[in-house]
Amino acid sequence: MPDQMNILLVEDNAIDAMFVTRAMEKVRSNGQIVHAKDGQEALEMLTHQNEETHLPQPFFILLDINMPRMNGHEFLQVMRGVDGISDNVVFMFTTSDNPQDISKAYKNRANGYIVKPEDLNGLKNVLSVLQDYWHLCEAPDGAVSDLKERCSAVQAKG
Repeated sequence: MPDQMNILLVEDNAIDAMFVTRAMEKVRSNGQIVHAKDGQEALEMLTHQNEETHLPQPFFILLDINMPRMNGHEFLQVMRGVDGISDNVVFMFTTSDNPQDISKAYKNRANGYIVKPEDLNGLKNVLSVLQDYWHLCEAPDGAVSDLKERCSAVQAKG
């Protein structure tokens, strides 16, 4: 994967979103965070219905569960059924450690389930592990260039 770890953070709590941004700065990631306030807004971004927001490519999604309009489970289920966005990497990122939530997330093909840490140091550790994951994993042949081409095409429209 490229050096830059980009995140689509789907989170309704502005304070939690601020902590993620602050922790990302502390782990010295040169990536970007794009924030969606709920699943509906994230879907609009991913399907380019919200052309005001540019998603840096490639990226992965950190997804909260309990949100208004469209919760994380609903978002994941819908996203997995939409051609062109169904293969995005999604980590559930929530305060819930409920076994039913965990099971439901994996049934909808979540790539991982992370219970939000309680402090900034714990969050820095989570983001450091995710950054290591980002650097260690290999994308399928052509996936990164395909994402760059799709991103360029969207930018050219705007």
